[in-house]
Amino acid sequence: MPDWWARSDALRDVLVEIGRMPPAQRKFDLAEIQPGWHVFDRDLVPVGRVEAVIGRYVTVRRSRWGVFLWERLYVPDTAIGETHEGAVLLNVPRAWIGEMGWGRPPRKPPDPSTSV
Repeated sequence: MPDWWARSDALRDVLVEIGRMPPAQRKFDLAEIQPGWHVFDRDLVPVGRVEAVIGRYVTVRRSRWGVFLWERLYVPDTAIGETHEGAVLLNVPRAWIGEMGWGRPPRKPPDPSTSV
């Protein structure tokens, strides 16, 4: 399909919806994400709040079963779909978040200087 078909935003939205075109990828910088920003899943369901940005991960404080119980998530940058002022939108649904293993700190990559 020629690119000129998708020049209209409305037409592009329809083509994305029916699967004829991939969605536009928004570029973002992890450095722009600030502590306290709200984090939402891909369906705009609240997940938690940003605690910090550490390397390629965003730590998120997520409430569980009320105010007093919470967990820390280590969300990789590949799971972030978009950022807007004060909000981080993930590209996964909330139901998947518990299955992703984000409750454990990420492993450190091996140090290449110590390899034989």
